[in-house]
Amino acid sequence: MPMASSLSMASRSLMASSPDMDSNSHHMDNSSSLMDNNNNTNPMEHRRSNQPTGSNTLPTRLNTQPGYPQGGPGYPPQGGAPGYPPGPQGGQQFNAPPTPQQQAAYKQVLQSCINEKNLQGMYPPNSPILDQIVSKISGQVDQLCATWRVPREVGQDVVKLALFDVILYIDDSGSMQFEENGERIKDLKLILSRVTYAASLFDDDGIQVRFMNSNEQGNNIHNEGQVEALMQRMQFKGLTPMGTSLKNKVLEPLVMAPARAGQLKKPVLVITITDGQPAGEAQGAVFDAIRSATQELQSNPRYGRGAVSFQFAQVGNDLKAREFLSKLDEEPGIGELVDCTSNFEVEQDEMSRANPPVDLTPELWLAKMLLGAIDSSYDTKDEKTQRAPGGAPPPGQYNAPPQGQYGGYGQQPPPQGGYPGGGYNQPPPPGGYGQPPQQGGYGRPPPGPPQGGPGYPPQGGYGAPPPGGRY
Repeated sequence: MPMASSLSMASRSLMASSPDMDSNSHHMDNSSSLMDNNNNTNPMEHRRSNQPTGSNTLPTRLNTQPGYPQGGPGYPPQGGAPGYPPGPQGGQQFNAPPTPQQQAAYKQVLQSCINEKNLQGMYPPNSPILDQIVSKISGQVDQLCATWRVPREVGQDVVKLALFDVILYIDDSGSMQFEENGERIKDLKLILSRVTYAASLFDDDGIQVRFMNSNEQGNNIHNEGQVEALMQRMQFKGLTPMGTSLKNKVLEPLVMAPARAGQLKKPVLVITITDGQPAGEAQGAVFDAIRSATQELQSNPRYGRGAVSFQFAQVGNDLKAREFLSKLDEEPGIGELVDCTSNFEVEQDEMSRANPPVDLTPELWLAKMLLGAIDSSYDTKDEKTQRAPGGAPPPGQYNAPPQGQYGGYGQQPPPQGGYPGGGYNQPPPPGGYGQPPQQGGYGRPPPGPPQGGPGYPPQGGYGAPPPGGRY
């Protein structure tokens, strides 16, 4: 189903209060100002004139798509999306044990991530932990695929989150509320809800939440209700001390201190959600925090630099923020451990202007946010530096996991776990979500026509296995 709209294209009402602004409020991209209550035209409409506005915001779309209940996220639809597997009514139940073929496929997906991120010190060969994970994730995969309405190939990739402790690191600066009439906060809350839902499916001990300014904490969060309650207590004010708080509130207490004591049980995935570039701290603080942590981990033979990975996701339309994330994404020495995701509006607009246009769904955008830092096939940036150990894909293919794995959008599903032939349910031909383009740059759609109809990314683009049939 075509889903052509942007993240923030609704009519807006000015927030009643005006909290402290941070410096990012001065970097607004006037060329992409959004529609307001005076019916000013959104310039995005000149490029995508067929896009509806008003009720077609990302929150509305994610909560009112056919098959989504109106009672809130996290509950699978009855049946399935057109062309997708029918969910629990059409075969295996959510809590049914995985078939032997599914177990083998899931284990191979997990092992590929261990190899790619060089995590053998934490998950040694023949580790029983993988079997323990595999034995209980089949129902979660089915539930995620039905709820997010994504192909099983994508659902299988998300199981890699079971290997990681997930930390959400949130920008609570003043610009989040003041700019775009508070729409950034709405987008943030929606993203937090969906990311929490997916991550908590596979992270048994729950996720952690930390903020750049506030000392509020979320610990061992297992469901969306808990993160929503946490966000209700938040006040968005102050600057954007992204690197300083990353070091002091996230890396030192939650990663480095446990690692020094030999108590870091799992590798860590830090997902930063921000609307702007750093402000109120030394220039380069983000780079220094990441570099210092990864260098220290690399010197520890038990862990290695792949023991921490970083995703930076943007909300809002700040061009300076996008430029900063682009630089971070390509920084020599740390870029291979970092993935940066443009806001949904930018990503979808660029994909919509491919030839022919491609419809990037919010669910695939969220999947990229979750997986881009731990699965190089979802990292869409143009790498300009050679990948180093700890975050390096295994040899053989550019950004490719080991041959034969089932993970990755656009791959063959495991035997007896597949779908009826034809249409959406066929594994896509070469090209799809998860394979980085060989040319272009951060946030740029890959060239080439899509294959298989609307909703499939272009050949060689967002998400497919690399050329050569590694699957």
